[in-house]
Amino acid sequence: MARCGLLIGSVFGAALLLVPEALSGQQPAAAAPAQACADPLHTSGPCPAPAGQPAAAGGDSLVRGKALFEGKGGCQGCHRVNAVGSRIAPDLTTIGSVLSVDDLTKQLIDPNAALRPAVFSIRALTKDGKPVVGLRLNEDRYSVQFIDEQERLRSLNKSELREFAVLPTARMPSYRGKLSEQEITDLVSYLRSLK
Repeated sequence: MARCGLLIGSVFGAALLLVPEALSGQQPAAAAPAQACADPLHTSGPCPAPAGQPAAAGGDSLVRGKALFEGKGGCQGCHRVNAVGSRIAPDLTTIGSVLSVDDLTKQLIDPNAALRPAVFSIRALTKDGKPVVGLRLNEDRYSVQFIDEQERLRSLNKSELREFAVLPTARMPSYRGKLSEQEITDLVSYLRSLK
């Protein structure tokens, strides 16, 4: 019974607190909604400022790096980030949690020195003379699975190939001399934000 009295008293007391606001016609203050990021591709780190507005401190490099990735650098022509871009090179959506600043810089300046087995490409020639090139996904003694340059997932039996080779060099170009030091720094800053 005492518990019911407490409950009724609590409800009655809360109602009395709301009566003055109801009588004045004012609505209780609601919390301001969190501002969503204007960039639908942005998923981590500080939200880049919309075009024409100054970015938050430290965000300028990310914004410039993203612009380089999508534009001058041509990265999106081969790589994919957050389901946007091509599939003919590794998906970079979480590259910032995999590679350090030094590793990313090395990848951009000298891709062959930093080539990892996970990103080897293949070149093959079928028995009927058709050339095949793509990003190797899996390989065993009898077959190879890869993504070709038309972004198709393919599998070939090695017994049906006239030639087959795993390429020892990166298909990615070096950005040494193509991008300035600041542009490489900005691009690395953007890639490190992808986690």
